Amino acid sequence: MSGLKSAWEISMEKSDKLVPEVKKQKKLTARQKERIAEIRKEFKARIADKDVTLQHKLNHLAERTPPEQLEMESEKLKQEFVEEKEQLEKELESQVEAVRKPSP
Repeated sequence: MSGLKSAWEISMEKSDKLVPEVKKQKKLTARQKERIAEIRKEFKARIADKDVTLQHKLNHLAERTPPEQLEMESEKLKQEFVEEKEQLEKELESQVEAVRKPSP
């Protein structure tokens, strides 16, 4: 019976075969984990700020936009938000990756 493997052991062996570079990665230090958490928190706040700004603009859009252009302007604002959010997410991942792999 000692030759039997648990499901966990089998899945770990399979995952090593599927993604061998993950095993080669060094474990993050406490400082790196802390810095990554700070970066994620900062970007979460920046995205939330953009979302609040968007909602404010959408709520006041009718006051300054002719009714026939309301939907078009609304979609334009939403698209701008999506683009800004994507840019912030790319920047976030770039900064996190820089913390994970410090330059020599």
